Amino acid sequence: MKRFDLWRLAALAMAVSLPTFTSCTGKKVQALLEPSVALGRVLAEDAMQAAGTKKQITIISPDSSWGPASTVEEAFKAALKSKGFSAVTAKAANLGDPMRFGTVGLMAPDFAEALEKSGAAGAVVSFAGGPLFWQSESARLNLPHPPVFVVATATLGNVPGVPTDHRQLQAMLDAGLIQLAIIDGSEPQAAKADAAHELFAQNFRRLRKAD
Repeated sequence: MKRFDLWRLAALAMAVSLPTFTSCTGKKVQALLEPSVALGRVLAEDAMQAAGTKKQITIISPDSSWGPASTVEEAFKAALKSKGFSAVTAKAANLGDPMRFGTVGLMAPDFAEALEKSGAAGAVVSFAGGPLFWQSESARLNLPHPPVFVVATATLGNVPGVPTDHRQLQAMLDAGLIQLAIIDGSEPQAAKADAAHELFAQNFRRLRKAD
């Protein structure tokens, strides 16, 4: 099965389940979105730590054809704002149509454009997955840029996510193109983790450069 076939199936499953989802009570809807809120908050902490004294984080998001701003992105922005940081969109990318044949995902030229606009930022966060065919833009991507974090999960809460092949993510990490990728899964919890970190650890895991 090709890289995005599974992704298309996940997107179709979400579309089929949408009527059931919207018919849930408010409490049930909130419970379904909670992991995405936890993801946004934990991601914000990681990004702020990487940014240091720089108070601006640039983001790459799917454009409006993908749907409204995601639950993850909104939680991320709220967490930044609560700590005096700001989020600025460097690129609203057209990711293609997951219901049609063809390549779906973040194109390398769009990713490179976002990095070029982010020189003064403390970090760059992509809610559009990792760049496809990134080797084709290696000359532009090898220029100095802030730390890059990529969210590559199947869902962003209220809209589909943009999963990226894990081998490609690891290759980007090992090449130094990105510094962190978040994928579906689980990871060990810290001994004194709060509710958000516990929920994050139960649903997601971080990929980093191999030792």
